[in-house]
Formats: sequence, structure tokens, C-alpha cells
Amino acid sequence: MSLFFIIGYTIKNSYKIQEQLLTDSLKNKAIAIFDLIVDMRHWNAQYDGVYVKSEKLEPNQYLNPNSIKSEKGETMVWVNPAFMTRQISDIASLRDGFKLKITSNKLINKNNAPDADEKKILDHFDKNPNIPYWWEIKDNEFKFMGALQTEQACLVCHAKQGYKVGDIRGGISVTFDVTKEFEQLNEINKDKEQTIIFLIIAAIGVIITLLIHENTRRINEQKISKLNESLEIKVKELDDFNQTLHNKVKIEIEKQREKENLLIQQSKLAALGEMIGNIAHQWRQPISAVSAIMMNIKWTAISQGVDKKFLDERMLEANEQLKYMSQTIDDFRNFFKPNKEKEYFNLKNEVKKAYKISQESLLYNNINLQIFSSRMISIYGYANEFSQVVLNLISNAKDVLIERKIEIPRIEIHISQDDEYIYCEVKDNGGGIEEKYINRIFEPYFTTKQHHGTGIGLYISKEIIEKHMQGTLGVRNLENGASFIICLPIKKDENANT
Repeated sequence: MSLFFIIGYTIKNSYKIQEQLLTDSLKNKAIAIFDLIVDMRHWNAQYDGVYVKSEKLEPNQYLNPNSIKSEKGETMVWVNPAFMTRQISDIASLRDGFKLKITSNKLINKNNAPDADEKKILDHFDKNPNIPYWWEIKDNEFKFMGALQTEQACLVCHAKQGYKVGDIRGGISVTFDVTKEFEQLNEINKDKEQTIIFLIIAAIGVIITLLIHENTRRINEQKISKLNESLEIKVKELDDFNQTLHNKVKIEIEKQREKENLLIQQSKLAALGEMIGNIAHQWRQPISAVSAIMMNIKWTAISQGVDKKFLDERMLEANEQLKYMSQTIDDFRNFFKPNKEKEYFNLKNEVKKAYKISQESLLYNNINLQIFSSRMISIYGYANEFSQVVLNLISNAKDVLIERKIEIPRIEIHISQDDEYIYCEVKDNGGGIEEKYINRIFEPYFTTKQHHGTGIGLYISKEIIEKHMQGTLGVRNLENGASFIICLPIKKDENANT
């Protein structure tokens, strides 16, 4: 049960962290805009406003005098801090995508009247002068307000309203539309559905184990005890693996708060979802087989009785299925184990590892995958990271083939080399990539998938190949599909190991 708790807690906590990071980013952006507006108002106020020559700018009716005539007879409009703020607000709403508003409890211009929410905030500022900011997220809008404090230069216009230096004179609100940002967070939340499916499958497995124990306990207590013990060991290994994964995710979260927290966290969750989906595919058949064996034992015991030979044969079948499930856990654990040091590894073997992880999913969708290699080719680098890149390319090709409903879906992997480079090409017959998107597919968060996808996989893959292995990862369209090519340089002493 601790396994379920760890997976659920990790996903839930991740969403809260991402939501808080988004809120902090919006708050900091709003504070920066507010501080800039305050600095501009301060500049304007220290000169008692400025006069602007403009044929389009109508004088402010609430200022007296609101304009003067120059020596040439030109109309010069007086622009005070408030008048300037409203003009900046109009420009910002049209060009920069956010809204500004200046308001106060003591109005001069009725157009600046606060709404009900703004009135509460202004009252809050009056009662708490040491709290300069307020913000909230409501109806897909991030609304911020900063308090305007009276400075000496402000008294030229506002002393007659009873203000003194340091008094809260009003506030400036900054409003952003955050619909797109929260849509992205909601997409991440949808990944929880995959986890729920896995938990249901795991729960069914536990229930089947309990039924096996209950129905066969009186027949062979010793054998069932050993079988249950073996299963508990493997569940414990899976629990330990997930605990390790949880700890690694936690460490990554702490590191990426200084760098790219949101990007790496989404990448980890996407990898977890892919792994869980593949485990579900590979466990589906053996779970059904074990269930059928137990039903066979049950009905045979009821109708005919069970002899020792029949029981031994059925137990052997059940153990074989459980060994397969245990091996699946070992395969996935070893696949995602990070390399600590560079080593020489065989490219074809690592490609086969990636294929093995996705094999059941490919077979389930009738996708044929072939590996072509003229000879054994080895290279110096990080084996598991290379396998994960290949797995991501296979997964992307699979998704395209399924989404576009290709009649005879096919994936080919070609491994070759020349005097200077080693090549690993992954190509499919999924129709290729639209030309308008092909130069953007390695950008973080960019995806062409209609119903899923984070836009992280190809970005991370390119980072691994280029930064960790000093190679390149490129893409091109073929006649009926797409081709991703990994190019890795050969060290001078590498030919001895090929």
C-alpha cells in the first residue's frame, strides 16, 4: 500500500509545486511592472508634471490648467503622474497583453473609481500600511495591486485632499490572463489517470494473490506460503525502486528551483507515465494467465478433487508467470538506472534494451520494429542515457503511427559507421512532420500531439546527445515518414573496440 501512496503523493505534490512556481513568477512580473510605473510617476512628479505637444492627446478636464500655449502658439498638454499612468495602461493592454488601472478612495477623476474588490483592497492598505502588495487568481485572471504611498513631490496636487508624506493615496492594479498557463497545468494533471489505471491493475494483482492463498491454503500450505513470500519480495523490490525514484525526484526538485524546475519535473513525470504504461502492457497477459490457473484449481477441486500431480503442474505454471512479472520489474529497474561513469557499450544491445521496454506496447498495436546493423559497433559514453533517447524516439514514432491509423505501421532502426562517425537512424512510415513544425520540434514544451504529450522528450534527448555525448540529433522527412538521426563522433582509439 505504501507503493500506491508514494506514487499518488509524488504526482499531487508535483502539481502543487508547479502551481506555486507559476504564481510566484506572475507575482514577481507584476511587482516589476508596478515598480517601473512608480519610478516613472516619481520622475514625472519631481518636475510637477510635463507638457507634451500633441494634436491627438485631449487635455485632462480634471487638471487646471490642463494646457498652455507655446511661444509658437502650439497647444502643450499638461501630463501629470495619473494622466501618464492611464496612457501607459492603454498601450500595455493593446501591445503587452496585461491591464493597468490606477484607483483611489479619494477620487479626482471618476473614471478611476474602484470596483467592489478594489475598494476592499484599498481599505486593507489603509489599515495595514506596512503591507504594500496584494494578489489573487480568480476566473483565469491573475490580479495584483500595489499600494501608492504619498511622497513629497505628490503634495503639489494631493495636499488639498488631506494627504501627508507616507499616507496610502491609492493603488495600481496589474491584471494578466492566465488561461493558457493553467491549461498546461491541467494537462499535467490528466497524467494522473494513467497512474490510477496502474493502481487498479496492481490492486487486482493483490486480490488475485489473496484468492490464491485462500483457495489453496488447506491443500498445500507450504507451497502457497513460499509463493506468497516470493511475491512479497518482488513487491518490496518494486516499493524500494519507487522509493528510490521518489527520492531522486525530490532531489531534482531542489536542484531545479535554481535552474529549470518546471522543465525537468515534467520530464520525470512523463518518463514515469511511460514506464507505468509499459509495465501495464507486459503484466496484462500473465495476470490473466494466473487468474485462469486459479479458477482451474478452484473448479477442479470442487467438481473432481485435486491430486498432487495436478496441483504441482498448476503451481509450476503460476510460478512461471510470476517469474516473468518479476523479470519485468528487474528489466525496468535496470533500464532507468543512471550511469555514473562513461563506458564502452554496444549500440545494438542498447537499442535492443529500448525495444524490449516498449515491445508489448508495439505488439499490442501491431507495429513491426526491425533493427539493422552490419556489424557489432561499440562507442564510449553513457549506455542507459543513450537507450532512453532511443526509447523516446521509438515512443514518438509509435504515437504517430497510432494517431494517424497507418494500415501497415513500421519502425526501422539502422546502425552504421564511417571513418569519423557512428550513426543510429530511427525512421517510420507515419507520414512525416509538417514543414511548418519541423524546425521547432526540439524546442521545450512544443508538441504536435493532439491529445497528449509534454513537448519535453525530444528536448531532453537532444540535450543528452549533444551535451553528454558530444554528438548531434537531427530530423528530416522521408517520402512516407520521418527520420531521426543520432550522430556520434568516434574516438581515435575506438576502432579497436568495434
